[in-house]
Amino acid sequence: MAWPDTASPYERRSIIRGMRVRDEGGTLLGYVALLSGTHIYVRRWPFSQKWGQVPLSRVRHVTPGAVELEGTAPAERASPSLHGEITTQTLPLVDPSAAST
Repeated sequence: MAWPDTASPYERRSIIRGMRVRDEGGTLLGYVALLSGTHIYVRRWPFSQKWGQVPLSRVRHVTPGAVELEGTAPAERASPSLHGEITTQTLPLVDPSAAST
């Protein structure tokens, strides 16, 4: 079974952190830093403090090491609030000896 020519939601599921992001002309926009439901957040190198964002609607094709986008527009600047730690809800560990009393 061949992939469709245009962006497929199945291809988008295979986007992972560290993949190269290239525009239609082959220019490297950066590497995938974070993926949300609507955007891919990219940074130029692994420790860069400047992040860009690209809408998922621009994804044209996903290859084993790169994400190819439609058009040649650069990535928009992303909010600095994304650079921090991603918070998750984790319950504290319970001491087994304290739980038995």
